[in-house]
Amino acid sequence: MNEKTVVVVDQFTKHVGTVQRRGWYPIGSNPTIETATSWKSVTVLGAVTDDGDSFYCWTEENLTRPYGIRLLETLSDKFGEELVVFLDRAGYFYARDLWEHVSGERETETVGDSSVSCVRGDNLEVWYFPSKLPELNAVEGCWDQLQEWFKYRLIPDLSTLKDYIPRGLSVINEPNI
Repeated sequence: MNEKTVVVVDQFTKHVGTVQRRGWYPIGSNPTIETATSWKSVTVLGAVTDDGDSFYCWTEENLTRPYGIRLLETLSDKFGEELVVFLDRAGYFYARDLWEHVSGERETETVGDSSVSCVRGDNLEVWYFPSKLPELNAVEGCWDQLQEWFKYRLIPDLSTLKDYIPRGLSVINEPNI
């Protein structure tokens, strides 16, 4: 029997804009600090395996159900056919279309409160983290590191943000799954 690879997935969104910070200004000056955040953003999807491998991709578009399905296909291509994937309950992951893609059926296993906990296919299992418990997802620590990396960087436009994403991802230390 082949051993399956465990993959934990999460997403991170970074908007174009500046962050307001306290600072010292000369007496009599009237500093203006832009605090509005743009609607323009990049969403990063990150996956870390129990073998220590990782995969990151990003998009400017809003994530939808086809993105969830495409991500599962990409993870299968990258990490092998036999996968157990842990996802949160974001709408693009927690959808009947994705469940049908995995199992070939729209029915799934449920827990006592009728929420879906697992979807099984021949080579792929998708498990969902409980709602409102992000600390269970080890990839959340990657986003904390990325947020810290962005902390003192001005992101004036979308092209700058897209240039910074790979540089920020390179400093992440993936957690042990």
